[in-house]
Amino acid sequence: MSESKSLDDMAPKRRRMMDMVLALGGLKEESVIPLSKVSEEIANLKSELEPLATEILAFPDAYFEHFLDATEKSAIISRITNKGLLKQATSYLQQAVSIRDTGGTRGLLNSMSSALEVLETKDEIEDTAAVNIESVLSPVSDLIVQIEDIVTGYEVAAEAAAESAHSELKSLLSSMSEAVSGIQGDPTSALDALQKLGTKTRYGPFLRTSAQVKRGIREGRIDEKRALHLVSENILIELRRGVIMFILSKMGSRTVVEISRLMDSHSSDIQAAIVSMIQRGEVEMVGLDEDAPVFSRVLETVPDSTLVFKRILQQLNGIGKSLEGDIHAFVDQSVRRMEFLLERLQKLGQYDETTLAEALNSLRETVDQATEAVLQSKPADSSEDLRLLVSAGLEAFARFRLKIALEKGPNLVSGTNVYGEKLDPEVYERMMSSYLDNELERGTILILIRELGAMTAKDLGEKTNIPKDRILQHLLRMKRDELLTSAGESHGYLLYDVPRTPTEAELAVETASSLALQLTEASSEFESLLQELRAEDIGKVVNALDVLSKGRDKLVKLTIEGNVVGKEILLGIEEKIRSAVSLSYRTRTKIPSTRPKVTLDDLAEVDVPSVLDEYKAMMGYAPLLGFGTIEWDISKCLGCKSCEIACPEDAIELKPVFEVSKIFDISDEALDNLPVNRSLFYKTVKGLATQKPTRDIVLADDSPGFGTVEVDLWLCVACRTCVRRCPGPDEGALELELKWSLPEVVRQITSKH
Repeated sequence: MSESKSLDDMAPKRRRMMDMVLALGGLKEESVIPLSKVSEEIANLKSELEPLATEILAFPDAYFEHFLDATEKSAIISRITNKGLLKQATSYLQQAVSIRDTGGTRGLLNSMSSALEVLETKDEIEDTAAVNIESVLSPVSDLIVQIEDIVTGYEVAAEAAAESAHSELKSLLSSMSEAVSGIQGDPTSALDALQKLGTKTRYGPFLRTSAQVKRGIREGRIDEKRALHLVSENILIELRRGVIMFILSKMGSRTVVEISRLMDSHSSDIQAAIVSMIQRGEVEMVGLDEDAPVFSRVLETVPDSTLVFKRILQQLNGIGKSLEGDIHAFVDQSVRRMEFLLERLQKLGQYDETTLAEALNSLRETVDQATEAVLQSKPADSSEDLRLLVSAGLEAFARFRLKIALEKGPNLVSGTNVYGEKLDPEVYERMMSSYLDNELERGTILILIRELGAMTAKDLGEKTNIPKDRILQHLLRMKRDELLTSAGESHGYLLYDVPRTPTEAELAVETASSLALQLTEASSEFESLLQELRAEDIGKVVNALDVLSKGRDKLVKLTIEGNVVGKEILLGIEEKIRSAVSLSYRTRTKIPSTRPKVTLDDLAEVDVPSVLDEYKAMMGYAPLLGFGTIEWDISKCLGCKSCEIACPEDAIELKPVFEVSKIFDISDEALDNLPVNRSLFYKTVKGLATQKPTRDIVLADDSPGFGTVEVDLWLCVACRTCVRRCPGPDEGALELELKWSLPEVVRQITSKH
């Protein structure tokens, strides 16, 4: 589709990927020094890094000594009641101390070990005496009021932020209107103006689309007529979506009517944009304002506090079904208030969870105690032993369901249902046995994770002796029910944790302990590499420095009682790390580390993971995957332009050229899989022709249903969007073969170098 062009004309993402192929294939020579000078250059780098390394290596311990002092003065560690968090933090610090035993990390390890020991000695055997359910639930109302006040504070802050964003929105809309008015006269200039506005919305699809159109105009691939159409239609539609995302991000959840008023646009246009953004997974409905749906941007992660609150609500709702009289009415009223609160939290999206932590944790403890009280009331002789077992091991959320099953289940055998049917006692016994086993196992898993912290399926299998396949089934079910969240990986296994609402103290300890291990590992590797620095180790040096830099950035945001710990240390080390990274990169570009490793022909079959590993070791980072060959099958193509419309890089286009000769090669079986009208048309053409055509037919622009699909390998990033969106028969008309086989692209590159 495109002519040969230089790397400078390419998008940054594509340029990085091209750089990898050039470097690995030896197609681009970066060497500026002879091989005989490599040792000298490495020695120079080492001598330049050594004075910086002294301060960089001293930074972690210096910081954690300050952090230890701050925790002792504020006594925040003694305020932590989450044993799982303390165990995880202790584990991190033990690993850090085993690598490098320093005063700061050793002191933190001792403090947290002592705090954990105190918590464990305070554990008492559960009091099995009957508990008054009314007295247990009495704090619920006050706690809900506290949470309502906190949520109101969130909403007030959100409204204030929305108000401050209102003037910014007005300015944005005014500039947008001015730019739109000039589209007919000069679409290119209008596009420039709209692009500047797009940077304010930071809406990715608009930024990509406008950049692609602008590049197409500059390269001559898009003529003036096409440019006018794209700017006045596609670009404006994407910008409208960007403004909607700006409103939802900065002004909170809104209805279609509210958004249309803010944008001074017709509600039908906003409705259409919202629908498309829902399809893209960018927007979701989070509630109702009377009868009008309220929309919010889709969050990458739902706040743990929202998930915890949702689970408490489910638990309290279950408790209420087991109660009668005034206490039932009280719980029912509390549930309705909490349902409204949950909707308000969902509309808020993100918020400062630490403010909510204390009240939410108190509410959870109260509802847990109430669940215990419900279990201890109305015992049935036949199930007493089972109830005691469950109360010891089953997580509070599941207990109320088990109690109802035990109490109501016998009615299924002794009586009939509304259809006059009666359950076979043997069937009931097998069903209840399976049900109780599953509930008990899930409850045990939740108890372990809550008490011990995030765990893998392997760890849970070893702790519980439950078969691995059932452990995995339980985990997947509980993850779907939002009882568990993903918490990273450990030795190749996924970690599962219960949703938690960390306090400021817990957040500080959790962050500091995990960073202590990361910084210790990185500084140890950095020190080891410097002792005998080699050319191939420069990428590893940069990676270690990158970990130290990112760790420093996280520590700057960590506060204890509102104060940043070790602020002077963190500010002082920032420039040292940046200088070390700069020196390492500069030296790497001088060394002939990109000499040919494979030939151009070898690139066709080279394994993708090995390319990434090799490149990361050489360059210090791994680029995105993004090369392949798109094969188009005319026998399955419907000419619908779905691929062209969906492509995020504008790399695919349905050209107005009908390759009529190719339909004579389509088999009868393939024709039968096409829609009836298209199949009949192809069969008619083949039946009427006296000989196979040799010329293609040039169609009028935008002729619906026909054309030739072409892919620009310079723009394609192998995302498979076109393959997924193709509605053609079988698996569609497009197929991507992800390989580093790039004959056409590489020929264009090598012609310029």
